[in-house]
Amino acid sequence: MKKRILAAFLAATMVLTLVVGCSSSKESSDDGESGEVKGSGKEIAVMVPSADHGWTGAVLTYAQEEAEKLTDEGNYEVKVYAATDVENQIQQVDDLLSNPDNLAGIVILPYDNGLQSTLEKIATADIPFVQFDRVIESDIIDEKVVANVKGDNEGIGYETAKRFIENGLTKDDYVYEMIGDNSSVPELRSKGFRTYLTEQGWTEDEINKVVVKSAATGWSRDTGKELFESWFSSSQCDTSKKIWIYTHDDEIAMGVLESLNGSALDETKKAEFMNSLQALAASSGLAEMYAVLDGTHKTIATPEIFDIFSVTYDPAMIQEATEVMVDYLDGKTDIEQNYIIPVSVVDSENVGEFTPFGTYEGK
Repeated sequence: MKKRILAAFLAATMVLTLVVGCSSSKESSDDGESGEVKGSGKEIAVMVPSADHGWTGAVLTYAQEEAEKLTDEGNYEVKVYAATDVENQIQQVDDLLSNPDNLAGIVILPYDNGLQSTLEKIATADIPFVQFDRVIESDIIDEKVVANVKGDNEGIGYETAKRFIENGLTKDDYVYEMIGDNSSVPELRSKGFRTYLTEQGWTEDEINKVVVKSAATGWSRDTGKELFESWFSSSQCDTSKKIWIYTHDDEIAMGVLESLNGSALDETKKAEFMNSLQALAASSGLAEMYAVLDGTHKTIATPEIFDIFSVTYDPAMIQEATEVMVDYLDGKTDIEQNYIIPVSVVDSENVGEFTPFGTYEGK
């Protein structure tokens, strides 16, 4: 996102409401008499996975920040629930639904697609809910969800393919696409990439011949690194072709960069590979990736022989998702159900115009 002043962390004396695992809710302060704000005094539950990688960790931080701010304003008690796994998140929702009279609404980043029946429970209970980032669809969810708030996942793939084509990608080349997981997010990022190629006249067969997907990285740097090194050592990594790497996240791309700057790869093939590598694409806005782009990384120099860029996907969007829920509860009627936040391409030329998430101490 364009550089802006993000909200500073609230003073340490304020009480942070973070609930990991199951939590009991305070009694509602809504006496039903004021009628000024729908659900006033009740709880808004903000439900996210616990920090399993940089982006998710930043989502959690921004969710906590927003919860403190909104709770301090006094209309709602906003609590953050961090789930350790899919079963934990399902249990958290079940616990909340056991006391629906105290619940104004739910903002949820589903742990994975295993939450479908749980989201349908929320819908059936007539609890207003907003999905953030990962979107699970079904007839009842689609009918009841207040909004699906997310960055432009298709746009990430679209802008990546556009830059690849502008830099010379042809139908004789090889694209290694390193996906995040098996949720809607990678599906949309893959779809956007293929949409742009289709617009450029590529057939489905041509796309499938050039673009090869990895196994799911789980958004993990270490897993991405392992998958990259396994692929590099295989016959699939054909250094006689021009190679383009499209990763779905900065963490995955950092794993690739660490591998290229380490000693695990065969040096002879690595020399051939570096001559073939045309680009490394990523997304999200990790501070360490921006340090690579702006030349301040301690151990990884800004690549000069291949293009490197990251498409924005700001974890602070969780705050916007929570604000959408508040707007709905406050009576706003013109909320877009498909609420998409635009993306931008960040590279070494414009990185100074963008604010990353997380921290990284450079040189």
